[in-house]
Amino acid sequence: MAQLPLKNNANIAIVGSGPAGSSCAIRLLQQAKKRGININVTMYEGKDFQVHHNQCVGVLSPPLIEILSEELDIELPPNLFKRTIYAYMLHYDESEILLVDKGDAGLTITVRRLEFDRFLLETAQKLGATLIRSRVNYIEFMTPEEEAGSVRIYCDSGYLKADCMVAAFGLDSMMLTVLEDATRGARQYHRPKKVLKTYITKIHSSPVVMRQKIGNIIYAYVKPREIPRIEFGAISPKGDHVIINIAGEKVTSLDMDMFLSLEEVREHLPDINYGELNYFEGSFPTAPSQNPYGDRYVAVGDTTGWMRPFKGKGINVAVTTGIRAADAIINYGVGKDSFDKYELSCKDLLDDYIYGAMVRTICNKASGLFMSYLMNVALVNPIIYDALFDSVSGQRAYKDIMKSILRPEFVKKSASIILKKYIKRGRKMHEIIIRNLSRADIDAIRKIDERITGKPQEAYWTGKITKYLSSEPGACFVAEVDNKLVGFILGDIRGWEYMSPISGWLDIIGVDIDYRSMGIGKKLIDALFDYFKKAGIEEIITMVSWNDVDLVEYFRSTGFERGQYINMIKKLGDKQ
Repeated sequence: MAQLPLKNNANIAIVGSGPAGSSCAIRLLQQAKKRGININVTMYEGKDFQVHHNQCVGVLSPPLIEILSEELDIELPPNLFKRTIYAYMLHYDESEILLVDKGDAGLTITVRRLEFDRFLLETAQKLGATLIRSRVNYIEFMTPEEEAGSVRIYCDSGYLKADCMVAAFGLDSMMLTVLEDATRGARQYHRPKKVLKTYITKIHSSPVVMRQKIGNIIYAYVKPREIPRIEFGAISPKGDHVIINIAGEKVTSLDMDMFLSLEEVREHLPDINYGELNYFEGSFPTAPSQNPYGDRYVAVGDTTGWMRPFKGKGINVAVTTGIRAADAIINYGVGKDSFDKYELSCKDLLDDYIYGAMVRTICNKASGLFMSYLMNVALVNPIIYDALFDSVSGQRAYKDIMKSILRPEFVKKSASIILKKYIKRGRKMHEIIIRNLSRADIDAIRKIDERITGKPQEAYWTGKITKYLSSEPGACFVAEVDNKLVGFILGDIRGWEYMSPISGWLDIIGVDIDYRSMGIGKKLIDALFDYFKKAGIEEIITMVSWNDVDLVEYFRSTGFERGQYINMIKKLGDKQ
């Protein structure tokens, strides 16, 4: 059929008023007004956002807030924000790594999905969209000879003659069947062949428990060994509660029971009254639909199946496809050839699905040894670290992630690191001797620091170590291997700093770069801890940059947890 331009006074029916449908309606009405075109947008929704639940975690990942602002002229009200996410804790088997947001891609926030959906719907209504609270039960496409090829939308409260129908109903089984039956013929829509089942539950918590056990971190669990049907699970903090979700092709509610009982999950949850828990079952696509558009119809959101595995970014996909479908209707019309341009504009989503499917296959087929090793490499390799963060957070396309880690220079460097690591492990390890530091060790310590930092600082270390030996010589240790000094640690006992009680302070630790991964740092820390215990110290403090994830993870492995203080900085420039 020839191109079908958008006529003045056209009727656009949008079936479903979630983020995909509402974004499409908002964009249609805004762009039509700019162009001086009169259109009528009718939205159908059988769900009441005041009372019904949405089977979605409700994480808004970058760049969604920017998209809403720049493409739809929408600024989300602060009351929608339940919590800002600063990091992800990734668990795999017995390995874990804290992945901290660098903050350069925009905010990641959690919202209550019903409130977010209701806000977008009300925005569409304020722009002129008509809402019919009724469930569509039949769709009929007329031929050009019948009503000039219009679409008829039937629901319990009547029917509508429309020029185009936007399918924004997600994976609603009944509606998928209705659309498949209505398009039966040369270009029949077919629902996504593969989906992941999900189960979600909510647990309320006190502010104290939220702060101590969870904070502003999403805890992600990939393929728990004890529950093989779960591909991934997560704990996501909201305002006064947490959302727990699991996903897998064959997961059941029993898997959620088991997931909630895992020790590594329980340590980040408030006390659970299992009798009060409600589970909500849902699904999301892991394969694209076939023929997601045709003459006078176009699919958006989950109905397209254009979702990425793992971090699906379902809300982002919904809003993006809703906007791009609206642009195709306004700019080109309502025919299949118009929506060919819509599919082309969504090529980035389709590419991300392909690369995401590759990553999912690797994760499902890879051995535990490989995944654990990858997480360990991330602690010292910023490329792998960023790749893991972006995979979990969804802040970068899988295509870009794969390109970054498969660069020849990176593969060569990684192979070199792996080889050196195994050579070190295979080398005969002589006894590590820990002793108290003396003034004669200053030059050796200075050389270790110069190798680590690349900067000679003789005067600094002479003064620094002299000060420590004068104030608390028993808290200063060095490590030797074959009579060579290969590591050092400087500690102190002091109080009232930052209004803290008398505490032990671990101020500086350093290990020769040729002797790392041999347990030298741990032996030094153990020696310092023993000294503090004998001195009657109950609390030990150290300070690290929160952005230095390697150090944060290292100190966590020795028993340190994040404290209550943050440092505040003011830069003094020319103007005050």
